[in-house]
Formats: sequence, structure tokens, C-alpha cells
Amino acid sequence: MARGVRVSRLGVIAVLLTALAGCDLVRHWWGEQLTLTATTTSLGVGESVRVSVRRKVAWFWSGDLADPSQTRYATTSESALVVEPDGQATCVGTYGRPYESAWVSASNGAAYGHLSIDLRPDGPGPTLELVPVSRDLPVLPDDARSIFVPCCSAPLALREGQRMRFTIQARASGRDLTSSASGTRYTLFFGSGEPNDPHPEVVTGGPAVLSATTFRLDAREGTMTAPASIGRLNRGRVIVFFRNETLVGWREVVIIHR
Repeated sequence: MARGVRVSRLGVIAVLLTALAGCDLVRHWWGEQLTLTATTTSLGVGESVRVSVRRKVAWFWSGDLADPSQTRYATTSESALVVEPDGQATCVGTYGRPYESAWVSASNGAAYGHLSIDLRPDGPGPTLELVPVSRDLPVLPDDARSIFVPCCSAPLALREGQRMRFTIQARASGRDLTSSASGTRYTLFFGSGEPNDPHPEVVTGGPAVLSATTFRLDAREGTMTAPASIGRLNRGRVIVFFRNETLVGWREVVIIHR
């Protein structure tokens, strides 16, 4: 009769990990050092969720970040899912499809991680509206229209160097919430997926002409000003996202040549 073979629990775990070493899921888990979670990973248009970030300690355990203030967020699709600097993610569209998805990623020092979020066309939609006050805005050229725009409102056009006055209004009450003194916060996206990115060209590979340093938004005065020049770009695009407590809204702004 053959002798039985005794295998310790640690041995079993070692064998399983070895067998799984070639699995993409395992490689992916070990490659990311941050765990991102949210109370829901399914959002309709206009719905938001706060993403929490912790560091991975062991296979099933996570711990607090040493310095949470150093966490930086990004989205893989800012025309469908935006993420604010504090980690709040909001669905702003699905490209007209019945289903879409996007990632929110986070980095803290050299550590990084991501969370996949499902996006649906149903939902409350925007509850804040950006209303232009300036009357001399150019007409958006037909060749500047794109399917990759957020839901629910037509893009606005600005010429190079042009300043536009605007108001932010609550759609339900009509209350003016333009000023940052009312609690409204603005977040800008320039194609890189990173909120308020001063150097989106690092990700996009384009010229360094349109960024958080060249596109100016004055929340106190209610104005936004296009950069003096967008260089050799045919068009420049900015997504302006705004929040006042649970109320949210967004608008795409297209910069065109004079």
C-alpha cells in the first residue's frame, strides 16, 4: 500500500500561488499597490460616488495611506466619467450607448491602483447648468463636433484669447451658484484625464498650449478666458465640471482660431 503524503497548509498555498503565477489576475493584483473601493461601481448620468484609497498590505488586507493628501486621481474617459481632486467620481455620459465603463485610477508616490466603474444613460442628469452671459460667442463649427462629448448640453465655442462671462444656476430652483463663495467648486479636464492638469501634454503628446495654466477660470467673477493661442492645434477642448454639495453640472468648451 502506497504511503500517504502529508502537505502543510503553507505548502498548499505555495502550490496554488505557483500555479496562479501566470494568471493575469494575480499579476495585476501584485502590480498594483493601492486598493480602490466605492459604495457602488455603477453610476447613471449625473450620479456620483466617492472613491476610497488604501494601500495593499497582504493578499486580503489593506491599511491607511501614510499621507492621503498626496493621492492623485485620473480617469480613462473624461467625456464619460470625471473624477475630482478629492476622489469624487461622476458619470457625465455614455457616448450615447446603453452601457459604457471607465476606470478611476489613483497614485500616491510610486504606488498606484484602479477601480472600474460601469456607466448607464439613466440617472438624474446634470442638476446645475452653465449659462453663458456673453453674447458675442462664435458658432461652433460643424467640423468641431465630436461624438466624444459629455451628455446633456451642446458644447460652447470660444475664440483664442476670448473671455466669456457665465453663471451657474441650479436647474430646479434657478438659484445663482456661480461664485466659489456659494460653495461651488470647478474642475477642468484637458484630455489627459487628470483634473486641473497643468501639463496634459505629458499624457496627450500634444503641444503645451491648453492646460490649467493657460485656460483661466475665475470663480469669483464668473469668467473663463481661452489661451491667447492654441498654436498648431485645429481645436482645443476643455471639459468644465462644477459641483455645489450634491448638485453637479458640466459643459464642454471648444477653443477655435480667431
